This record gives sequence, C-alpha cells and structure tokens, in this order.
Amino acid sequence: MRPVGYLINTERGPEGSPGLFYNYILAQNGLFVRAESPLIGATIGIAEAEVRGLSPLSEEVKLKKGRIPKGLYKLALSALSADRYREKYLAITWEGEYRLRAPMQAGEAGGVQYEVLPNTVLDIHSHGVMPAFFSSTDNLDEQGLRLYMVVGRLDKLIPEVKLRVGVYGYFAPIQLEEILA
Repeated sequence: MRPVGYLINTERGPEGSPGLFYNYILAQNGLFVRAESPLIGATIGIAEAEVRGLSPLSEEVKLKKGRIPKGLYKLALSALSADRYREKYLAITWEGEYRLRAPMQAGEAGGVQYEVLPNTVLDIHSHGVMPAFFSSTDNLDEQGLRLYMVVGRLDKLIPEVKLRVGVYGYFAPIQLEEILA
C-alpha cells in the first residue's frame, strides 16, 4: 500500500487507490485531504476548483472519542493565564478519557520547547499578551493529524483563541463549538 492515496469523489463516494497515511480527494468543489487515526478523522479543503462530473465534498472534523469536556478548556485557559508573560504549552490527551497535561517544557516570552506526548488530540500553546495567531514556526512544527490551539491576550479579561485542525501540514480553521461538549 502506498503512503498517500489519490481518489476521486463519485456519487458512490471516493474511488481510487487509498493511501496508508492520508488521501487526496478530487471533488466537484476542489481538492481535499483526508486522514484518520484512532482519535481523530478530518477532511479539509486545500484548493478550490470546479470539476464537472464529480460529486462535491464537505470539510469535516470528527473526534472519535467524543467531544472534549468544556471544563478542560476552561482549566487550560486558567493555567495559561497564571503566567501570562511566558509562552506555555499544554496538551489534551486521550487516556481512556480526555486529560489536560503539562509536559516538560522550557518557555520564554517568545517561544516554548516541549515534550510531545502520546495520544495528543489537542495541542495548546500561549502567546502571552500578544495576539492569538499561528506563526510560521507553528506552521512548521504542527505537522501531525490533530487539533491545534493558540491563546493570546492573556492580559485581557477574555483571552483571544484561535483553533485549527491540521492534516499533515494542511490546516483549516474550526470553531470551539465543534470540539467542546
């Protein structure tokens, strides 16, 4: 089996040679990438186009273990706000249930180095008092199949939050409501 598959989206669904890691799918409304793991499945658009004769495809993110409890999100914001002048990293992992973890890390005002944890569903890092945005460093670092969050403006009553799904270097913004229960 090839590492990457190339499919076309027909009325019967995607057809072609699937890949081991992910698939490119050509659909009526453009080119998509789709991947699945035991924890997450995602289909995101990577190029819009009109391709006659194919069926359309929609973007989708599915957490296979259910949505993340909102309490873990609130706890993460609280933990990040405790030291708003240093970048920090947190992970929401699956360990029979969702858990918030703070692995070994070295953070400073302009960056954070951290240990990657197994079964991570959501990477969360802070930008301290700066705005929430995904930097070019984030784009290079975030190459897995998972959710990514950046939190900024921790000096404000309500911090800024940006969230996206990543499929091996391709990204699509998503809303908190899509992943929180």
